Amino acid sequence: MTRWLRHALVAALLLAGGPAGPAAAQRGACPPGFKSAAGACVRACPGGYEDRGAECVYRSESH
Repeated sequence: MTRWLRHALVAALLLAGGPAGPAAAQRGACPPGFKSAAGACVRACPGGYEDRGAECVYRSESH
């Protein structure tokens, strides 16, 4: 696989939201092993988000 093609495939996956895209998270239908965080399906909650099982909830630092 050429370097250009590999970069194009990675870019396409990133633009599509990875294996489980944002549309799945908005429906609340992330596949097994994924959680919903800020409208996207992710494997682990990003920084600033609290893990609540099937979803990641934004944790406000102001309170």
